[in-house]
Formats: sequence, structure tokens, C-alpha cells
Amino acid sequence: MAKKAGVQHRQSEETRRRILEATLELAAERGYEGTTIALVTKRSGLPSGSVYWHFDNKDSLFAALIEQSFEEWARQTGWAADSGPSSERRLIDFMRDRLTADGFSHGFWRLGLLLSLERRMADSAARQRFLEIRRRMLDVLVRWWTDVLPGEVTARDEGLARRLAQFALAASDGVFIGVAAGDDWDFQGLSDMLADALHHQVARAVRETREAAGAHPTP
Repeated sequence: MAKKAGVQHRQSEETRRRILEATLELAAERGYEGTTIALVTKRSGLPSGSVYWHFDNKDSLFAALIEQSFEEWARQTGWAADSGPSSERRLIDFMRDRLTADGFSHGFWRLGLLLSLERRMADSAARQRFLEIRRRMLDVLVRWWTDVLPGEVTARDEGLARRLAQFALAASDGVFIGVAAGDDWDFQGLSDMLADALHHQVARAVRETREAAGAHPTP
């Protein structure tokens, strides 16, 4: 009985995977509005009953797709790590290395940002799932910045870690738009500029903190 249950579970997971893969392909071709359950069943080769067994409707299907795509992207890029970089330089390098065309051509960003721009879908579960994931990503970045910034700096400017995190996330959005538009950009050069900008902001905050404390300013 246990063996039979295990086989059924694997079959169910395989069915779910096929549905999500078909949905991702269709969404890349047609967008959210152009993707229908009928097209998903045709692309996946599964009956509509299988789709509705796993998902209540198209919105819940896209919400699950957003979550799965994020988990896959996080594993590929290192965002799934339990702990963050141990120094400011390593954190900046981590973010620079992940600000690449390959990383942001992933379906997670494509689907999520398209949904987030659709204001008329404010109540969509899929849109809300993506925005929730973005908030989680921002919180992770804020925590990492708080951990690596000198304590006297964060004590003087409690909002610095959040602004640095927001700046990096905004840059990520810009990279996605460049990728989606097919722009012939120097992504490596842009990521280096982002790293320099972040380092400059941190160095300035340290200098101003020391100056405010009466210490000799660093060059």
C-alpha cells in the first residue's frame, strides 16, 4: 500500500510539473491574459481535470508558477543561502555577480514584473505572490546590509541598510527591462558601476559617521 501511494505521489508531482512547465512556456509567448486553461491542457497533453485537480483557477496556477520559478531562480543564483556574505565587499560582489542578463532572463522576473505592472490585477493572487516575494527579497537584503555595515554607521543612519537594499533591487528591475527589450547593453559594465556606487555610498556613510564623532576623516 505504501509503495502504491509513493508511485501515485510521484505521478501527481510529475503531472503538476508538466502543467507548470506548459504554463511558463505559454506565458512567455502570450502573457497572462493570453494564457488559458484550455491552452495549458493542450500544451501539457493533460486533460483539464488534471489541471483543476491541482489548481482552482488560472490565477492560482500562476501564483504557484511564480513561487516555483522563484525557488528555482533562488537556487541558481545563490539567494537560497541561509546566511549572507560576511563583509561589505563580499556582499557587493555577490550582488554584482547576480546582476547579469542570464540571471534576469529567468521566467520568475519576466512573469513577476509583468504582473506587478498590471494595476487592474491588484487583487490577483499571482500578482500578490510576486509582490510578497519581492518584499521577502528586500528584507533579506536589508538584513544582510545591517549585518555587514559598521554598527556606528547603522546607529547614526538607521535607514541606510534599507536604502542600499532598495537601490540594488531597483537596479535589478532595470536589468530585467533591458533584457526584455533586447537591448545590447554591457551588463558586466553596468554591474561594475552598481558595485562602485554601493561601495561609494558605504564609504561616504563611514566617513560622515567618523567626522560627526570627531574622528579624523578618511581620504
